[in-house]
Order: sequence, then C-alpha cells, then structure tokens
Amino acid sequence: MKEQPLIQEVIDLPDDFDIKDFKLFYRDIDLLRLSKENGTPLRFTFLPDIEEKIKEMKFYFKAAIQKTDYQGTYTYYYCTKSSHFKHVLEKAIQSHIGIEISSAYDIDLIKSLIEDAIVKRGTKIICNGYKTPEYLTGISSLIQQDYCSVMPIIDSKSELFHYLENISTRTCLTIGMRINLTFLKSYNQKSRFGLSPEDIINHYQHDIKTNNQVSLTTLHFFNEKGLDTGHEYWDVLEEVVRFYCRLKRLNPRLSTLDIGGGMPFRSSLSETLDLSLLVLHLVSTIKNICAEECVQEPDIMTEFGKCTVAEATATIFKINEKKPGNRLDWAIIDGSFITHLPDTWAIQQQYPVFAINNLKENNKPYLLGGLTCDSSDYYPNTRRNEYIMLPDTDHEQYIIFLHTGAYQEALSGFGGANHCLIPSPKHIIIDRDDHHDLQYTVFSDKQTSDHLLKILGYRK
Repeated sequence: MKEQPLIQEVIDLPDDFDIKDFKLFYRDIDLLRLSKENGTPLRFTFLPDIEEKIKEMKFYFKAAIQKTDYQGTYTYYYCTKSSHFKHVLEKAIQSHIGIEISSAYDIDLIKSLIEDAIVKRGTKIICNGYKTPEYLTGISSLIQQDYCSVMPIIDSKSELFHYLENISTRTCLTIGMRINLTFLKSYNQKSRFGLSPEDIINHYQHDIKTNNQVSLTTLHFFNEKGLDTGHEYWDVLEEVVRFYCRLKRLNPRLSTLDIGGGMPFRSSLSETLDLSLLVLHLVSTIKNICAEECVQEPDIMTEFGKCTVAEATATIFKINEKKPGNRLDWAIIDGSFITHLPDTWAIQQQYPVFAINNLKENNKPYLLGGLTCDSSDYYPNTRRNEYIMLPDTDHEQYIIFLHTGAYQEALSGFGGANHCLIPSPKHIIIDRDDHHDLQYTVFSDKQTSDHLLKILGYRK
C-alpha cells in the first residue's frame, strides 16, 4: 500500500497531517495523546471536515456550470443513511443543503430536527427507497405538515397509486421517478430498484399528465458503480440523459435529473483522482447530450453521503501483540474489523492506515488481526498480497484508520451486541469554536459488559 513510508522525509504528507517528535498529528490533534487519554479502540469525528467537503463539492459544480455555460442549477443533498447521527446532520444542514431519506424512521428523525429548529422551513427533502406502509404514512404526514419541501421518488407502481388515491384535494404533489437501469444490457440485470422506461412513460401518460395535483419534475437514477473515470459509468449516464430528453419532450414540467450518489472518497491518500475534473466531465456530458437532443439542460441534484462524512471520522486501535506468521507476521489489534470496520470484511473496503507513534523506527510488513474467533477478521482483507507497514518495535504501538465515517456504525449496529461481544468503541466529537480552538466532546463511552448483558436479557 502506498501509505507504507511514515517518516516525513520519505513521504509528503497531506496538509492535514504533520509529524512532531516522531508522532503523527492530524488537524492539530495529538493522536497519541488522544489515544492514551481516552483509551482504545477509539473513534473520533472532526466535524469541520463535513462542512469543508460540502463547500468543496458545491464549488466544483459551480465552476463546472460556469465554465460550460450550463443553463441548469445544482442542489446538494445529504444522504442520511451514510451516518444518521445528529451531530453529523446538524453540521451538514448548516451548509444549506437538502436531505435525502430512505426509511420510515427517517421521518421521525426529520421531525425531531424540525422541533429542535435545526431543519428550517422550506428545507428540501427527497424520499427514496421502497415505501412500506409506515414509510408512506410518514411521507404523507411530512407533506401535510407543510414545513419542508417534500418530494417522494417513486420506486414502484403501488407507491404511485398510493399517492394518487390518497392525495388531499388541497395538496399539489411534486414527485420524481427512479429509472430501473436493467433496460441497459451492460447493467446488472438483478436490480430491483425503480421503474422501467416504458412504465415511467405509461404512468406519465395515463396517470399523471391529466392530473392537475401531481407534477413529475424529476428523473432519478443511481449507478451502483459510483462515479469514476471508466467508460461504464459514462455509457449509463448517456442512456439515462437521452431518456430524460425523451421524457422531457412529453412532459414539459420535467426539470431535474437526480444522479444519486457515488462520488468517490479517498480510500487511499495516494489517489490522484481529480474530483473537479470528474464534475466538469459530468456537467459537460449532460450539456452535450441535451444539445444533441435539442432539449434544455436539466437542473442537477446529487445525494452525496459517503463523500460527505467518510473523511470526517477516524478509528484508532492499539496493537496488543505481534505474532509470527507463515508469510507475514501478525499485529493483533485491540478491536475487531468485523465489529468496528465491517466494510473491510463485507466488501473488502480499504482505508488509509498509519502508525501514530514510533515513527523513527524502521518499518516492517504485517497483517492486522482482530480479536474475534472469525478467520475473516483481518486486514487488508483482499485477494491480493497486501500488508500494512508498521514500525519494527516492541514498544507500545497505536495505529489509525482514516476516513471511516460512512456506514460503519450503521452496519455494525451502534450500541448493540456485536460479534463475539466485542464492545463498541468510545466516540469523541471534535469541533472548533469561534476562535478556531479545538473542542472535544464525548459522544459515547466504550460499551460496558452491563450494557451488553441487558441487551441479551441477562439483566433488567
């Protein structure tokens, strides 16, 4: 892995890192001191990074729109399923964005934020995902509350008919429709999401066109491969934009293309992907296709979750022991990858990994092992012959996994009973005050045995 060299004379660290007295600092945070004072495993979230990521992405789209003379607008939505924590949403909402939700319980989350005056009147909310009866009821209640600008994204025929049959005579409903991408031969033919192009057109012609209370304004799609420089993403985008143009010619009220999420985050600090060029390519591609089709460019919406929050959070472990191995030696952490970083086990996700201290020592390759009795609890969990470089020393050693802020608590079940009863780590929130000084707040302490026994029914 290209993060192997840790001495500053060997590698140019990014601006948010520094090395002092052979110890790693991040955003002026003394990581060794933080680890010792709070214990490990430890997770911390640096809230200013969320605001910076949103600001950065807005700037890229604004610059691309100006450079290409694109006639549509851009709206940033945060995808709540990436991280539902209140401190995350509160910081994101401060950047004047929309919110994308995906389940019935998200409705109560939004209502709580409204009660706390965090979500302001007129905030844009789009409702994605399959709509259970509870979710449909919640969406209707948000619409009737008439506080936020709520738009359901239709995912099925039954959902559409629910709104058509239950819409109040006093309500004007704005909807979007998600297109099922299996109409493309190159796409995963097992996708269960959305409606076929033919169904979208038929529903518009027969159920929406003559209904003065319902407006179809948005076409939504999401390519599970995410935005990248490979031709597959751009081939899908072209077909979707051409269908947008086809639907726009039938439906003058259609105005917006929601491209979903998938903006990359830095899973490696050596990555050279230029996100500004990626956005420019995206905007110019949509513009050029619309020009060919003689259709006005759509407003663009995105639902960025992982790239919003991933880089704001890091996870710290202590090395319990180093053990000899067959091909490589093992470094056993005081946590579990399956419990604390489940993406590393489930989808072989990789993260930047650094040693925090002993940086004057020579490095040696290791495999990292977790505490569970599961043979899959190790890192890097890939088919390639990969390893982590750590200082070759028997002294106390701490390591940090960066950019772990998306999905990890949700997948591991924050506050629940984890594999082998490995406890959830302590979680610290770090922010800056009005004088730009660091502020530390304990969000949750390390899970206790008593808490686990209560969950499992051993104690009341």
